[in-house]
Parts: sequence; C-alpha cells; structure tokens
Amino acid sequence: MHPVIEGILEKRGLADTESFLNPSYDGRQSPFLLLDMEKAVDRILRAMKSNEKIAVWHDYDCDGIPGGALLYDFFRTIRYPVVTYVPERNQGYGLNEEGLTKLSEEGVTLVITVDCGITDVAEVTHAAALGIDIIVTDHHLPQKDLPAAYAVVNAHREGDQYPFKDLCGTGVAFKLVEALIEKGNFAIPKGTEKWLLDLVALATVADMVPLTGENRALVSYGLKVLRRGRRPGMRALFEAQNIPVMHVVEDDLSFSIAPKVNASSRMASPKYAFELLTTESSERARILAKQLVKLNHERKLEGLRVAKEVKQKIDAMPVLGSIVVLGSSSWRPSLLGIAATSVVETYGKTVCLWGKDGELIKGSCRGNGDVNIVTLLSEAKEAFLDFGGHELSGGFSLSAESIHTLVSRLENAFSSVGTRREATKEERGTDAIITLPEITNGFFDSLRSLAPFGESNPKPLFHVRNVAVARIAFFGAHKEHTRITLADDSGAAIDAVSFFTSRCAFKDSLGLLSEGDLVSIEATLERSYFGGKKELRLRLENLTLYPVYAAATP
Repeated sequence: MHPVIEGILEKRGLADTESFLNPSYDGRQSPFLLLDMEKAVDRILRAMKSNEKIAVWHDYDCDGIPGGALLYDFFRTIRYPVVTYVPERNQGYGLNEEGLTKLSEEGVTLVITVDCGITDVAEVTHAAALGIDIIVTDHHLPQKDLPAAYAVVNAHREGDQYPFKDLCGTGVAFKLVEALIEKGNFAIPKGTEKWLLDLVALATVADMVPLTGENRALVSYGLKVLRRGRRPGMRALFEAQNIPVMHVVEDDLSFSIAPKVNASSRMASPKYAFELLTTESSERARILAKQLVKLNHERKLEGLRVAKEVKQKIDAMPVLGSIVVLGSSSWRPSLLGIAATSVVETYGKTVCLWGKDGELIKGSCRGNGDVNIVTLLSEAKEAFLDFGGHELSGGFSLSAESIHTLVSRLENAFSSVGTRREATKEERGTDAIITLPEITNGFFDSLRSLAPFGESNPKPLFHVRNVAVARIAFFGAHKEHTRITLADDSGAAIDAVSFFTSRCAFKDSLGLLSEGDLVSIEATLERSYFGGKKELRLRLENLTLYPVYAAATP
C-alpha cells in the first residue's frame, strides 16, 4: 500500500482497513432487522397472490425518483404490474388526498411509499377510509406521531434494531426488495437485485447521506453496475454530457446526473426523469436525456437570477444576523434550494428562503453546519403547515398569515437551538503533504481505493507547497472558471482548476495571481475525461500567494 494512503487511513482512524478498502456486498444487514419489514413483505405477497392492484408512490427528487424506478423495475422483473404515482412539485411533498382518491378510483388497494410518508398522518388516515393499506418506506426523521399505516419501515423509528441508520430512501426501498426476494420464492436468477444498485448509488450520492458502512458497499457495487451501461436512460444521460460510461465515478452522479433528474420536477414534471430511468428504449432514452439537459440549463439560469435577487436583498441589510430568512411571491419554490446553496457559499450563513407557486407558499433551507435544519424547523413548527429534511437541508410549507412572523420565529428558534459547532472545533485540515512529482496516474489509482468519496468520507485534501504559477487561463461560457498550470524546480507540472471562481473563499488570492508567482495550495486530485481527453488534475480548495519582499535599501 502507498505510504500516503496508509497515512490517510491512520489519520481518519480507520482501524478495520480491510473492510473499508474492500467493501463486501455480502456483508449487508438482514432487511428483516427493520421494524415492520416482515409485515410489509407479508402484505405485499398476499396482495400479489390475490391479484390486488398495487401502487408505488414516490417523491419527486433524486432520491424518490430512483427509488420509485427501483420498485417499478423489480415488479417488472417478477412480472407483476404496478401503478406508479409521483406528485408534481406544486402538489407538495409526500402523500396527498387528491392522489390517494384517484388511486382508489382506479382500484388500488395497496400503496407502497418511497422516500416519503413518515409524517403523513392525516393522509394515511384518509387512505384507510378509502380502503387502501399504506406501507411506508422512508428514511426521514419521524415526528412524535407515526402515521397509522399497515407497516412503517424506517430505521429511525424508536426501537428499530437495524444497525445502520443512514440509508437513503432508495436504500430503504432496496432493503424491501431484498426482503421480498428472500421470502417470495420468485423465479429469478440469484443476485438479480444487484442490477438495481445503479439506482441505489445515484440516490445515495445525490441525497448526501454518509458514504460509510452499508452505503459504501451499495455505492461501490452500484458504480460497477453503472459502468456496464445496461440502463438505457443512464447511458443516454452520460453520453449527452460526453461522460465515458466505463469511467463513471461518484462525482459524475452528484455533479452531472442528479441535477438533471432534479431539474425534471423543478422545471417540468418528475415523470420525465422517472421515464428516463425506466425506459427500455435507447431511442426514447436519448430524447429524454436531451430534454433533461435542456431543462437543467434553464434551471441554472433561473436559479442564478433568483440567487442574484436574494443577494441584493442581503447586501441592502444594515446587519446580517446568524440566520438569513427572506422570501418573495415572485420566487419559484422549486429554485430556492439552488439559490439558498449559493447564499450559504457566499455568506456562510444558514439560510431559509420562501416563494409562491399558485396558492402554495413553500420554502427551502440550507445550513452551514451550525444547526441541524430539522431541529431548527422543529423548534419553529408552529409556523409551518408541513416541514422535513436532513441535517443540512430541508423544506417547509406555510400559510400566508405565517409569513409575517416567519423571520422572528426562525431567529428565535436558531437562538434557542444554539450552535452545535463547538468553539474549539477545528476546521478540516489537509490529509497529507505531497509534491508535484508524486502526483502520478499510479498514485491516483491507489487513491481510488479509498473511494467512493462523499459525506463522512471526503476526498483526501493535499497540501502542495512552494510551486510556481506557469500559466493562468479562464474557461467556461462566461469565463467563470480558472485553470492554473503549476510547476516546480524538478520540471514537474500539473493543472489545477477552480470552478465558479467568484464564489470560492480564496477568490481574492486568485485575482492577484500573475505568472511566475510562488504559491502554496490545498487541493483534491481528480481524473477528467472531458472532451475525450484523459487528464490528471488538481481541484483547488485553497490557495496562498507567497508575499514578495522588496529588497532592503542601503
């Protein structure tokens, strides 16, 4: 093992290096450790035996859509037809009475949720009145009252014995498939479920859950499935962006695929993304992939416009508090997550934004790590009609009357919750000091043994000292990105890139750079295949310009 890799493993306190470096698919936990899994499986098998009409109800983001596609694919594999239902964004998150009534009229008697349902108490009661049993599969944090569903499968439930709590919504749906295969005696080849892991990998990376434990194994094997290019929709989406399928890594999922899937519901309908992930037609896949790429481009433009308006409002504030709370009836709720992320990056504050879509007033929150967003929203729950989310992101809906008190309620909630970041907490340091001659393709291949990278397993951050700036160039449609060629006395050279330079914390140092300057950098290492060219490069995370001292005068 490369000594730098050994040092990183030791620094991160990874005692069991064997299981970390070689995640085992067979080391997964039994799905029946999840509360109510036995009940859920028995009910589904009974429904199939009685030829009941089953519906899969999934969320409209890049966790719910892959999860819905996963269950749809599984039932298609075992040749049992199911109905799928995904609400449009303007219908709101989770179950709704209108959709449940529609499914009841179509003869549906069993609904399986994916990535939603854990807080839908009233809606599940409505379903029961219609004669529909609900099986909730979700990973969001339960509130005080659970819905009175036939079964509630969620590792966060009180008393749940499942040892790994960080599965995403699609991951929970995958556990349901595992359980059904184990108990269902279907006429399918052993290991058939592995071909669904491409969807699990996409959702796990996109939903930013920790890439540790079972998630590490699921994503590792999911990437192997993706590289086989068997799913026409995924293959078409990669090809539309000139990403070689055989070299796909987790970054390609988070930066290139997930935004297109999310753009489907934000700019049009989630049904397009669902069809892309489930179609068996390569021709239809290419059409849908081009459509999602176009929608994502429109999303970026609209998101930047909203972010610009938000920042103008912030800059006009005489004082900026610990939390930013802003809204406008002209802002489209589906774009507020993008704008909020940009605000966090620029101002380093937790931010909550709201907008209006028809009669619905909805908002998005993004955190800087000072507070858990779910805890924050829970503290101000009287202000909302509905809310939910994760540690660093969340969403809410509220009435028009509540808008007037939203700022004070969230500010009070923030003060009450307090910061969970301790004053003594150190920011993440570099993992190792390396020199330019050490940065080789062989070293990068060794580094990939630590992948997949993501939440709780970040890319190693390297410190490179005393290197010269040989060349500076700007690229992108608006020259918004920076490429620097770095060289040292040995003659070694490598390019380092910074995307969206105006947003980065070291933009002032970049603006002062000239060719010939000496710098010290902190960067991650990546391999790009852009334009069909294989390139090893650094991704800048920080840059320090060495000062030039004037010669002393006699």
